[in-house]
Amino acid sequence: SLREGEGSFERNRSVVRFRNFQRTDWIIMLWIALDFPCLPLETFALASAHAEPWAIADGADVLVCNGPARALGVRAGMRLSAACALAPRLNYRLRDAAAEAATLTALAAWAGQFTPNVSLEPPRALLLDIEGSLRLFGGIRTILQALKRGLDGMGYSATIACAPTATAALLLARAGVQKIVNCKRALEAIVATLPLTVIECDTRAVQTLHAAGVKSIGELLALPRDGVARRGGRLLLDSVDRALGRLPAPREFFTPPARFDAGLELAAPVAQSEALLFAANRLLIQLAGFLAARNGGLQHFTLTLSHERGAATGIEIGLVAPTRDSTHLTLLIRE
Repeated sequence: SLREGEGSFERNRSVVRFRNFQRTDWIIMLWIALDFPCLPLETFALASAHAEPWAIADGADVLVCNGPARALGVRAGMRLSAACALAPRLNYRLRDAAAEAATLTALAAWAGQFTPNVSLEPPRALLLDIEGSLRLFGGIRTILQALKRGLDGMGYSATIACAPTATAALLLARAGVQKIVNCKRALEAIVATLPLTVIECDTRAVQTLHAAGVKSIGELLALPRDGVARRGGRLLLDSVDRALGRLPAPREFFTPPARFDAGLELAAPVAQSEALLFAANRLLIQLAGFLAARNGGLQHFTLTLSHERGAATGIEIGLVAPTRDSTHLTLLIRE
């Protein structure tokens, strides 16, 4: 007999009976959203990213830049020519959407160690259905700490949010709100504080609402729904309803590849082993997550180095016993 408040669950041979079995605030699902605002920049292995100013350009405009670039006055959205004039030492590259998509897929395979239910949210977010993994990992905070450690080790910065619905977790992460919302009763009040800009919808509808003084989701919910829908806000309302659990939001889960095969482009040619180890370590942490999702290890892998001129160099590394310890593998690569 398993006691649950005033009720109980009883099993008697093949007969199962429920008596007054009730839960309050029962959460059917719990989602973690990982939003990567600097993914276009972090897609490349920038060994000097913390010391030198770097930016990624989307056409003629700056899409994203790092801390040293911001310290020189460079901002996302400004013209690239103005950024270079403002910061002559600025390093920049053009955005590579295909590389970003490949990086997001590799991160999804790495996240499979925490749950088999990982969903891609292009261009820069992942969603993890984590409810079934809470007991295995010892609670949501342990999972969040492990996610943070792994992402830091790979050199990715992410906003991490947790909520009972996938859409709510995603909106929180997009807004930069790193919060754990673990009951639906508190969800509406928190979502209401978010700006309308976190919802991907018709830009014209958002501009119309902004002109009317409506800038937050709470202010949107206070308006007559029929009037908002007629003025082009139906997608906005549907997104909010999915965030609050009023509408279903089915998702397709990511299927990891059968074999691990990942690459990483360096921002510039390198001649020192430390810069290569910086890049290789990111790949090894991804590999360790890929293996952990399968509860497996490896005894042999190949590290391939591409050169500006000439054929690539393949480094074959074998081990006596299977492992997925990325630190040990990094030591082998260093040798």
